[in-house]
Amino acid sequence: MKKATTAMVKSTEPKRMSWLLYVGIAIVLAVWTILGALFFLAVVWVMRQNPGSDSSFTLSDNEKKTARRIYTWLLLSPFIALPVFIISAINLSSSSTINERVLSALIPLIFHLPLLLGLTSKSAFVYRHSQQSILLMAIRASLAALALNLGSGPNDGLWLFLLGNGSLWLFGTMWGRNQVIRGRCWLIEQRGEKIISVESAKVDSPQMDKELEDMLKSLDAKDTLTAKTKALNAFRTGTPETKRRAVEILSKLGEVEEF
Repeated sequence: MKKATTAMVKSTEPKRMSWLLYVGIAIVLAVWTILGALFFLAVVWVMRQNPGSDSSFTLSDNEKKTARRIYTWLLLSPFIALPVFIISAINLSSSSTINERVLSALIPLIFHLPLLLGLTSKSAFVYRHSQQSILLMAIRASLAALALNLGSGPNDGLWLFLLGNGSLWLFGTMWGRNQVIRGRCWLIEQRGEKIISVESAKVDSPQMDKELEDMLKSLDAKDTLTAKTKALNAFRTGTPETKRRAVEILSKLGEVEEF
């Protein structure tokens, strides 16, 4: 019986900081608050995740609509989460521990758990915008926790909560929503990834095929990084035939794992 062989293209992710650094930061945070340290590690873990190998890097109106709904929820959610936060803060006193105050700031995040559903999307555009929205929520929650711990009483930092969270709520949400409208994503750009519109992918397919053919004929060239980048982009956005040729190139470049 022949042994089945499956090819998987290696992802070319930018260099990221080691987990040791994040754990070190968490240990420092744990000196003041265990809950804050655990929350920090949870956010870091979410932000370090990547779309699945079968995710699409093409962008259509459908993906844009889905991503816009993420920021619509970020815009409307405070009307539900804010009363919960206020009730939790009212129950605090000057004798409340730091962990109790941090917990009061984190409780409203339960209304933002639906954002995690975006991490199941097969669209890289929706996936990254989900992560970006989670990062915005994490910063908002961190500011709320800091505000509750600023001074002897929980009300001493009210100005920071109103100014910081209010600004992030309005400007952060509109910033993300405007990116969706323009078909862009800050996190995607930071990762060095590229989103191709459906129209561009259709137009560029013949040209992409020609470039792949040229690369197959000149793999001895020194600039293998360019070849690898183009082949990965073709694998993500091209036609089935284009993807097959891209795998051939990546295989010759040693960028395909077989198992």
